[in-house]
Amino acid sequence: MLLLSKIATLLIYPLSFSLLCLVLAALLRRRGGSTSATLLTLIAVLWLYCCSTEWGATTLMTPLEAAYPAFTDEELPQAEAIVVLGGAINGETRFGRDGDLNDAADRLWRAAALYLADKAPLLVLSGGTRVEGELPGSHLMAEKLVSIGLPRDALVQESESRTTRENGQQTYALLHQRDIQHILLVTSASHMRRASAVFVAQGFAVTAVATDHQTPLRIGPVPGWLPTVERLSRSTRAIHEWVGYWVYDRLGYFAARTDD
Repeated sequence: MLLLSKIATLLIYPLSFSLLCLVLAALLRRRGGSTSATLLTLIAVLWLYCCSTEWGATTLMTPLEAAYPAFTDEELPQAEAIVVLGGAINGETRFGRDGDLNDAADRLWRAAALYLADKAPLLVLSGGTRVEGELPGSHLMAEKLVSIGLPRDALVQESESRTTRENGQQTYALLHQRDIQHILLVTSASHMRRASAVFVAQGFAVTAVATDHQTPLRIGPVPGWLPTVERLSRSTRAIHEWVGYWVYDRLGYFAARTDD
């Protein structure tokens, strides 16, 4: 089920969707459906172009991020635990060691800053493995944090989750036995809407600490109407979250848990 959902998600990404449209257009053209083929080709090109421009990326990303601006440590309340979601570190690579930080690394550094500001006594690292035999994301995050001086005994590793929903479920299993309810939830701003809804459904009192904001304050040096890989990446990320939220809502993942 997890594999099928990941494949289905990939198909709605701008690049994948456009390539699929072009393949279908080629098949239709071979069967004589030139009008339909031309229409599909135009849809593919226009959709890919729009998602690769600043207008497209900003239109898709802004509503997700605007609801979760950044706050200073002083503006945030005390909590019983800090929970940071995986995704900030790539898995082990052929020539690297312990994984490399990626463009969501702000998640990890924001969580570390909250702990160092004494916002909570525990820091929960939530993230499992994507490939069998791979070190879990929680372990890779822990090693990065220990390397910069955070005490290992303050870190709680949740290493079973593979999805946002499982982040919430597995973290609840760890923290419920400690009678912890109020958490500072740290993840990317674009991901926060879905993530916070999942954790609230698990029964947590959530203070959202969004980071990794992607929408630029100023455009440049590349004009906004020119397509770039970075803009396409932002659009893809936003579409992933819009569709992910819709799917979770339809599947009832935001409903409050009924068991104790």
